[in-house]
Amino acid sequence: MPITTGQITIESFRRIFAELIRDKETAGIEAIQNNPDNLLERAQHYGVHYKNDSWGWGSNIWHRSEANTEVVASEHELKGHHRQLMLRVLEHIQGRPMIQVDANQGSPEYPAQMHCRLYCDPQYPDIAYRWQQLCFPADPSQNPDAVLFFIPQYLGNPPIPDRAGQMLQVIRFPNHNYTICTASSYQGEVKKAFLSHWILHCYKHGGTGEHAALREFTVKTVRGDERRVVMGVWGLTGSGKSTHGLYVFNEETIPVFRDRFGIDLSDIVYDQAIKNDDVIGWFEDRVYGAERGAWTKTEGVGRHQQAIYRAGMSATALHENTEWDEDGQVSFAGERFQYHGQLNQNARSVLSLEDMGYFDGSVDSTEPPTTMVFISPGYTSDYAWLKLNDINFAAKVLADGRTVGHPAQSQEGAGETKYSSRYCLPFTMGVGNAHHVTRLRGFMRKRAEADDPIEIYQINTTGKIGAKYEWDTVALNGQEYAVPRAIFKIKHGRKQPVGGTDPAIEETALFLVQATRGAVEYAPHPVWGEKVLVPTRVEGISHERLAQLNPYTYRTNEEMEALLQAQVALSKYYLRQQCPGLDRDIYYAMDF
Repeated sequence: MPITTGQITIESFRRIFAELIRDKETAGIEAIQNNPDNLLERAQHYGVHYKNDSWGWGSNIWHRSEANTEVVASEHELKGHHRQLMLRVLEHIQGRPMIQVDANQGSPEYPAQMHCRLYCDPQYPDIAYRWQQLCFPADPSQNPDAVLFFIPQYLGNPPIPDRAGQMLQVIRFPNHNYTICTASSYQGEVKKAFLSHWILHCYKHGGTGEHAALREFTVKTVRGDERRVVMGVWGLTGSGKSTHGLYVFNEETIPVFRDRFGIDLSDIVYDQAIKNDDVIGWFEDRVYGAERGAWTKTEGVGRHQQAIYRAGMSATALHENTEWDEDGQVSFAGERFQYHGQLNQNARSVLSLEDMGYFDGSVDSTEPPTTMVFISPGYTSDYAWLKLNDINFAAKVLADGRTVGHPAQSQEGAGETKYSSRYCLPFTMGVGNAHHVTRLRGFMRKRAEADDPIEIYQINTTGKIGAKYEWDTVALNGQEYAVPRAIFKIKHGRKQPVGGTDPAIEETALFLVQATRGAVEYAPHPVWGEKVLVPTRVEGISHERLAQLNPYTYRTNEEMEALLQAQVALSKYYLRQQCPGLDRDIYYAMDF
C-alpha cells in the first residue's frame, strides 16, 4: 500500500523513514551509506580544482531559504502543505541510498554538546563532507540529539499559504528534534539547520545560543596594566561579523595602523585567539563555540583580513561559489561569477581555524566574557560607533536586531533596513526571542551588580553615516509608519547608497581595541543622554574624521529626532511580531 498524507504526522515521519530503511536492508538493498570515508573523492568528480590544490563547488541557490521556511512546534500546527512535502521527501528517499554523517556541535568540554546526524541525498557528497569538516567527531553508534533530512532537489514543492509566490522548502520541528530541507544545495541550509537546534539546546542547558563570533586578546591599558578581552561580535549574515570576529593584528596589518593612524599596536594588543565566527553558546561565566571550523563569506576578502585570507588561500579550504583568477588560483575578487544578474556577493569557504594562525586549540573562552559588540548598520541616524551604557537599552538593541539587508541573506530587501530579532530570527525556535534576550540581560545584570560590568558597543559597518534619503510611508497591519529610505545607485552591478561615509574596517578595529584599553573619551548622546555614549576622542583617529562619522554633521537636531522617532516606532512594530512577551523596560528603553 502506498504511503498517504493521512498517515503522516511529525512523529510518524521518522518511523516511516525507519521502516523504509529496514525494508531495503531486508531485501539486501543498500539503504544507508554510514559515514563513508570517500565523500571528498566522490565530490571531486564535479568540483572545481584550483591551482593551490583546494576544491570548490557551486550551489543552485546562493542564500538561505528564510522566506521558504516554516517552524512547526506541534502536531496541531502540522498542515496539509507540510504533509505534502514530507510525503515527497519519503518518496524520494525510497529510490536511493542516503548518506549518513554524524558529528557533534560544541566541543567535548562544552556542557551541552549536541550529537547531530545528517541524512544527505547521495548526489551531493560535497555538502555532507564540508559540513562534517566544520564539526567535532561523533560516535555513529549513539543516538543523535538532532537529525536533518537534506534533499537539495525540487520535489514539486507546495506553495506556502498566505505567502504569495513562495514555495515550502524547509520545515523545522524544534520539539521533535529534526528538520527537513529541500530544493537548495546551498551549504548554509545544512549548517544553519543544525545550529537552529543547537541554539535551543543551549537555552535548555541554562545559556543562550547567539548569532555571534568569539575572539580573545590581551591589551595593555592606558593605565599600563594588562587586560584579557573576551569579545562576542553579533551581526546578521554579510554585516561584518566574521570580519571583526576574526580580525587579527600581525606583521601584515600592524604597519597599516602605524602608517595610517600613527599607532604602533605591536606592544598594545597581543596573545590573540580566534574561537568561532558564527554561533556561540553564551553562559553566565563562559562562552562556548559551536564548531571546530568556520564557514565564512570570502568575497572581497584581502590581505588586511589576515586570518580569513590565510585560511581561504590554504589547500585545505573548501569553497562554494568561489572564483578563480587568470592563473587558476582562488580569487575573492567578486568579478567573475554572477547571480541573478549581479556580481558575486556571497562566495563562501569552509576554513580551518588552525590555518588562520591564531587558534589555540579551543573554541571556548578561557575566561568570563568581558565585551559585547552589536553590529547594527544603518544609513540615516547612526554613528560609526557607540558605547551602550544602559542594560535595558543594550537588550533592546539586541532584541531589535536592526541591520541592512544583504544578498547573502536573501535576494529580497538587499540594502534596505531590516529587523531580525537578536540577528538570529531565522534560527530561533522552540522558545521565543524574548526568552533569550531576558536571560542574556540577567547575565549582564549579575555582572553589573558584582561591579564587573560587561562593556557593550554598537558599531555601523555596512551602512553609511549621512547617506542621502527620502521619506516614505509604509502600511503594516493596517497602520502607517513614516520611514526614511536611503537613496541608492547601481555601481558595478551592486546596489550602493548615495552620499555619506562609512568607517573603514581598520578604523572600527582600532576603535574596538582603544575602547577596551580605555583610550576613548565619550559624551552623552544628544537624544538618549547617559544611556548611550558617543566617542569624542579615539586615540589615533582625528577629530575631523570623528566629525565625518557623526550623523549630526549631516543632519539638524530636529531632523535627527524625527529619524530616531521613526526608528523607535518601527522597531516596536517588529518587536511585537518577532519578540512577543518582551519585558516593558526593554520594549520602551529607547523612548524619548
